[in-house]
Amino acid sequence: MQQNESVKLTNAIKAAKEFGRFYCKFISANDVDLTGAHQVGIYIAKSAWNIFFEEKGVKGENKDKWVKIHLDGYTPFDSRVIYYGKGTRNEYRITRFWSNSPFNKAEQVGNLIIFIPIESKNFQVHILETEEDIEEFIDSFSLSLISNNAVYNEGRVSDLELTKKLESEIEKAASTFKYFPDTLRLAEAAREIHKKVYKKREFSSDRIILEWIKTEYSVFREIERELYKDQLCYNDLESLLAFSKSALNRRKSRAGKSLEHHVDFLFSSLVLPFSHPGQSEGNKKPDFLLPSNAAYADISFPEDKLIFLGAKTTCKDRWRQILNEADRIEVKHLLTLQQGISPNQLDEMADEKVTLVVPEPYHSLYPSEYRGRLWTVNKFIEYAREKYSS
Repeated sequence: MQQNESVKLTNAIKAAKEFGRFYCKFISANDVDLTGAHQVGIYIAKSAWNIFFEEKGVKGENKDKWVKIHLDGYTPFDSRVIYYGKGTRNEYRITRFWSNSPFNKAEQVGNLIIFIPIESKNFQVHILETEEDIEEFIDSFSLSLISNNAVYNEGRVSDLELTKKLESEIEKAASTFKYFPDTLRLAEAAREIHKKVYKKREFSSDRIILEWIKTEYSVFREIERELYKDQLCYNDLESLLAFSKSALNRRKSRAGKSLEHHVDFLFSSLVLPFSHPGQSEGNKKPDFLLPSNAAYADISFPEDKLIFLGAKTTCKDRWRQILNEADRIEVKHLLTLQQGISPNQLDEMADEKVTLVVPEPYHSLYPSEYRGRLWTVNKFIEYAREKYSS
């Protein structure tokens, strides 16, 4: 029997904590056969091999095993975990999952799937659909998922590939903080560290946004380790619960403002005219209005010269929030880090004249026939420059 979202979240967090190990990822178009590729099944990151196998796959050999999937709220079914090592392939996948599950797989794109090993051949699986549930789960375990997936193993998280130099600079910077910085200062610190490490390397606008966010997340997690290391021993339950709530709220606060801070800095560095936050009708505050709030308020200013840009880390459901935030602007742009959206949702966005702006590295996670609708960050920047170049 299908469960409501709050029960799904509670069950997922409880099971993940109880068993202490899991692999989670955003379901991409490739995972549900919407890219035209020949690979079949849900892709598993190589770093998650020990969640599914006792031994790592050996290049030149294939191996597989049948497992029982205990999908939360549904009857268990069988799936096959495979390592493809022959020929040019070197990857792990789970097959026979969608064919045996009760879902329309195309509608699962962008959802978070969590695999929890109960034992070698039994996996508890949870799929979270709403942004609130997904964010709550991610924040509960201090995950990033900026690279689409994460492995959690008894408190240790593997979800980012950082160079040794970047890791070293992050550790040094984190040790200088005696308390948690506000979200703006944290974003600034991340960019300073990244610039110090990669001062001779050029990044596109699409890539640098992801680099800054990845670095910021890593800085925040390292600050947590430093500041919490002497606070994790409590004599009473109430103190522990208060601490947990405070830590979770701080994680949410950082994640909620991160994207806006970095977009603001990027636009400023490129000398684009904008207001952040925006001010439209009444008390409405769009994330970004271009060229300015004053231009929007000036009825004589041409409407075709106004640009609306929302900035939402995830937008599976929240994209509708922007529809009434600037009445003078018919076509609205929405910058998001959402890693894949279902075809139905993308059609709904198009009907409402919402143009998605997605960092170029994430385009491959969207259904292939819809990628032509997506804008890159760079395309949006060029669009704004053309508007205000004269």
